[in-house]
Amino acid sequence: MTTSYLTVDDAPTETLPEKLAILEDHDVPALFFCEGRRLAEYPDHARQAVEAGYHIGNHAYSHQHASELSVDDVREEVAKTEALVEDVYADAGVTRPARLFRFPYGDKGGERADRFQEVLEAEEFTPPDPSRIEYDWDDENRDGDRDWYWTVSVEDWEADSRAELRDHVAAVDDRFDQPGDDVVLFHDGGNTPALFEAFLELLAERDVEFGDPLDLVN
Repeated sequence: MTTSYLTVDDAPTETLPEKLAILEDHDVPALFFCEGRRLAEYPDHARQAVEAGYHIGNHAYSHQHASELSVDDVREEVAKTEALVEDVYADAGVTRPARLFRFPYGDKGGERADRFQEVLEAEEFTPPDPSRIEYDWDDENRDGDRDWYWTVSVEDWEADSRAELRDHVAAVDDRFDQPGDDVVLFHDGGNTPALFEAFLELLAERDVEFGDPLDLVN
């Protein structure tokens, strides 16, 4: 049996409170990677997530491809979002447990990737412990990097119904049959609460157990 660690990108949206209630009903921990522009619009929703015991990370400010940005652009995108994340934790009265970052689209920056990792290192971002998520195909791509990757994506942004989402989940069944744990990617932006709950139910049908993503922090 595998353990899945749920990470939710493009948060917070106007429906995040409903999704938090769904997570609570299903007893599933989660890590929300937040866009700065969305934090500016829905700070109270992010605060509600933190107060409920969930965690939020930095997903840059405007959700652009890093490979299309300069080092200074990425530094600003990260810093602006960091200030908003810090405000959320301060307003919630919760000590921030770790600084976590994920690149939008998983785009690590192409030819400037090493420079962008220097930006993340300077901001003291912490990646998931690679010894906990062992997949040889990805090891050399993430060795020493500070950003959060994922090992399972069901491409939920392309599913408009529970039936379509079921097909997407079935397409990655082999991942859940393999030994080892998974970092699972889903989205807040572009999803309804109904599809969010359907995803949790579809994984429960496969006896997937959920762990706290912070357990992956070394």
